[in-house]
Amino acid sequence: MHHFDLTHEPPTSQELVAALTNLKNRRGKLMIRSCISDGIHLLLLLLLYFGNILSGRSVLVLIALSVVVAIVLATATRDSLLFSDLIAIAVSIIAVVAASTLLLTISMSQSWGAGIVAGVIAGTIVTSGTILGRALKKVMFAIEQLNPIPTDDPILAEVSALCQRYPELRNYREQAKQNLRPHLTYGELFAMREWHLRHINRHSEQKT
Repeated sequence: MHHFDLTHEPPTSQELVAALTNLKNRRGKLMIRSCISDGIHLLLLLLLYFGNILSGRSVLVLIALSVVVAIVLATATRDSLLFSDLIAIAVSIIAVVAASTLLLTISMSQSWGAGIVAGVIAGTIVTSGTILGRALKKVMFAIEQLNPIPTDDPILAEVSALCQRYPELRNYREQAKQNLRPHLTYGELFAMREWHLRHINRHSEQKT
């Protein structure tokens, strides 16, 4: 992910384009990996279905349950995972395996062997979906950060206010203009917000 250091010279347009190209290439690779993973899981479920091991209804329920949980874990978890987050994800995956097995065997009258195999497949769907989904979410957010702020975006008022308050940010913005970049990116705005928060926290600590 591209990191904007406001204490250094702003990146040029060419550097931003190169970073954006790398992120798009990474996004494409992640999507290919996701398609391969989905294809393998779908093939396994079709083998179970055509082998008369799982019913069609069981396959649909299994897919729906595992996909929903994978989406929730991929989108609802924070970017930097704590140990407690990892434990919660692991518990969720184990719960999906157990729930899928019990649901298929008890409620849908599938054999225990089929239920266990299906539960393991559901767990791998959730695991791969969570890992790839989180990686894809980070890449998509990084791509958005590299987009320049359009002139009609009201958020430019915040950029101007921060630059007026901090000479370092004002100098950064002027250097960006000298690099033929009249518009800062959303990522640079987020970096300015972090700069502002650090300054406020430092000022509060000095008072105490």
